[in-house]
Amino acid sequence: MSTHDILVAGNGALGLATARALSLQDPELRIAVVGPVGRPAGASPAAGAMLGCYGEVTAPLLRTPAGRARHAQSVLAAKLWPAWLEALNSQLPVHEQVHIHPGTIVFSNAKSGTIEDENFLAIQQAVRDEGEPHEELDPNQVPGLNPAEDCRPKRALFLPREGTVDASRLLRGLTRVLEQSPKVTLVDGAVKALDIHKGRVTGVRLEDGTTLSAPQVVLAMGVGTQAVLDEVPELARRIPRIFCGGGTSLLLQVPRQTLRHVVRTPNRAFACGLHALPRADNQVYVGATNILSAKPLLRTTPADMYFVLECLLEQIDQDLCAAQLVTWQAGNRPVTVDTCPLIGPTSVEGLWLLTGTYRDGLFQSPLLGQHLARRMCRQPGLIQEDFLPERKPLSLYSLKEAREEALKHYVAMGWEHGIRLPKVGWHRSFPRFYQQLLDSLYAELGEEEFVLPPELLAIVESNRATMVPFFRNYYAEVRKAWA
Repeated sequence: MSTHDILVAGNGALGLATARALSLQDPELRIAVVGPVGRPAGASPAAGAMLGCYGEVTAPLLRTPAGRARHAQSVLAAKLWPAWLEALNSQLPVHEQVHIHPGTIVFSNAKSGTIEDENFLAIQQAVRDEGEPHEELDPNQVPGLNPAEDCRPKRALFLPREGTVDASRLLRGLTRVLEQSPKVTLVDGAVKALDIHKGRVTGVRLEDGTTLSAPQVVLAMGVGTQAVLDEVPELARRIPRIFCGGGTSLLLQVPRQTLRHVVRTPNRAFACGLHALPRADNQVYVGATNILSAKPLLRTTPADMYFVLECLLEQIDQDLCAAQLVTWQAGNRPVTVDTCPLIGPTSVEGLWLLTGTYRDGLFQSPLLGQHLARRMCRQPGLIQEDFLPERKPLSLYSLKEAREEALKHYVAMGWEHGIRLPKVGWHRSFPRFYQQLLDSLYAELGEEEFVLPPELLAIVESNRATMVPFFRNYYAEVRKAWA
C-alpha cells in the first residue's frame, strides 16, 4: 500500500493543473496523480484547447444565475493564462514550452439555423457590455477562410485576447514539471473505487487491485468519474449525474499555413460550433461534433468523420481537400445532467470533485486547479462556490424554454447536415416535425421540476424505450435523496 497526503484521480488538464497547484501551495505535500498514460476516452488529448471565454457565449447562457456564474469563471480564467503559462514555461526547456496562439475570429454563415445568429449577437453584446477588445471584420476577407460560394460567412468578429494552445504540448509540459517534483508520484493506472471508512475517504483502489492511501482525494476523471461515484450509491444520487459529450477532431498537414488565428462559428446544433485552429509545423486542427451519450466514444465513427470533413471543406477552406491527414481523434467531455460543473468538497470528509466542466475544462484548468488547491489547503478559494457537487440539478430552463431551444438546435442540425426539402411550404413542415418529436419526448419524461436541458435529449431520443424510464427513475432518486 502506498501512502500519500493527497491523491488526484485523473491525469487530464484539470487533474494535472490541480496537482501542480497543490505542489506550489505546499511543497511538502506528498501527491499522487493517478491516470492511464494513454488517457483513453479523455477530453484533453482530443481538445482544440480554444481559450474561448466570449467565443463560447450563447444567448441562454447569460439569462440565468448559473450561466452567468459559469461565464464569470471563464472571464477570470482568461486573465490567469498568461502568467500561469509563464510560470509553467520557467520550468520547461525552450523546445517544450507552451505558448498561446493569439486571436479568435468568430464568424456566422447560413449553413445552420437562426440559433447561430442569436448566439453571434449574444457574443457581440457580451464583449460590448463587458468592455472586451473586439473588432468587426469584413467576413469575406478573413485569412484562412475560403468556403464554397453557398457557405460564405455573413459576419465576423475578431477577439484578439482569445486564441488557442496546443493541448498535447500542454499535457506533456504539465507532466514533465510534475515528474521533476520529488514529492509528486505519477501512477499509470485507473481508479476503480474509493475506500471510505466512517464517513471519510482513506484512499482509492485501482483496476489492477492496487490500493493507494491518502486522507484527501480529488476525483478529476472526467467522464470516468461517474463509475467511481456509482460505487457509493448514497453519495452518487446526491450529485448530478455525468454523461459523455463525444467529440471528433482531426489534424491535417498543409503545404502552407493560411490560418492566422482560430476561426470558429458560434455554438450551434448541440455542438461547440465548427472550428479550425492553426498548429505548429503547418498543421491545422479541425473540430465540430458533440454527441451526447451514456457511454464514452472511444473511436470516431464514419458518420462523424464525414460530417467534420464536409463542414471543413464547404465552410472553412475548399483547398484543404489536398491536405494530408495526420490523425483522427476522439474524446469525451464530462457533461452533467444540468450541464453545470461539479467543483468542491463532498459530505465524505476528504473527498473533492472537479469534473462536469463540459467544454470549459482545459480552458478553466489554471483557475480551477488553483482554486481547489487553495481550498484543500484551507485557504480562501478564487471563485464563488456556485457549483458544489452535492446539489439538486440546477434548473436552467422552464419546460417551454427548453422545448423552444431544443427546436432551434434540431432544426439547425438538419440544415447543417445538408437536408434538402421542397422549396414551398416545407419551411413550416420541417420545424413542425421536430416540434412534435420534442413535445412527445418531454411529455414522456413527465418532468416540470427538473427540466432536461436540450443537449441531453439526444440521449433519450437515441434509445427511447430505455432512457425514458432511466431518467424518470433518476429524478425519482434525486427527490428521495433531497426529501
